[in-house]
Amino acid sequence: MNKYWTLLFYLIFHQTYFSQIIFDQGATSTAIVGASVTQTNLWSINNNIGSLSSIEGVHAGFSFNNRFLVSDFSTNTAAFAIPFNNAAVGLIYSNYGNENYQIHKVGAGYSMRLGDNISGGLKFNYLLLNLGDFYGSKSIFSADLGLNAKLNSDLKMGVIIKNPTLSKIADFEDERIPTIIQLGFDYSVSEQLNTIIAIEKDILYAASVKAAIIYSPIEKMTIRAGVGTHPTSFGFGLGTSYKNVFFDLGTQYHQVLGFSPELSITTNFHK
Repeated sequence: MNKYWTLLFYLIFHQTYFSQIIFDQGATSTAIVGASVTQTNLWSINNNIGSLSSIEGVHAGFSFNNRFLVSDFSTNTAAFAIPFNNAAVGLIYSNYGNENYQIHKVGAGYSMRLGDNISGGLKFNYLLLNLGDFYGSKSIFSADLGLNAKLNSDLKMGVIIKNPTLSKIADFEDERIPTIIQLGFDYSVSEQLNTIIAIEKDILYAASVKAAIIYSPIEKMTIRAGVGTHPTSFGFGLGTSYKNVFFDLGTQYHQVLGFSPELSITTNFHK
């Protein structure tokens, strides 16, 4: 794809490529269409920093997402997290795009338990937008706020606010990083089955409803699936492990733009 077609594609799908700035990370999230606000894993650094304090052991991982099967829309991510006492800290780096449009994002987050059944977190983000030789580059700072609560033995709730600071990208048309709020609930039907319902709202667009299931039919195998609205999307994925290394594969299907597969490999040094 030459730079002219790339530029045209970006202009057509403006909302799509700017959403990469806050794109959820990890194949587990991709498989459940981003309804990941109640999940506790390494990728909570980006998906809900409030959940990170519940991890056990030092975690590290890599993830590769190929948005809409277009090589120019690939995102590579590396993350690291370490718990201590009743808290945890995490670092995450991702890069997206090609030589004409690149996003480099670095995030550092802190999460702590605020009580027996509740935890919260704060994450700071630094973004470098590289728009090629002609348009130059732009540095942006933003923040995320997250909360996770165990309402009873079977029900969890999570809340994430991404970019409450309304950080600006450009003065032209007052363009800003999307500000997104997600509220989700995770109900444990049994030891093998969890159901998830979440509502996500970009302050500029209609709310999206997401529903997902996570099922573990046998030890060391997990099946994930989800559906979402605005836009209509479907997700599916599988997870397995070998010793302390976890392999997760997920994909989303957009009714217009097609498939977005993601592969994540993580390790937990506590296992």
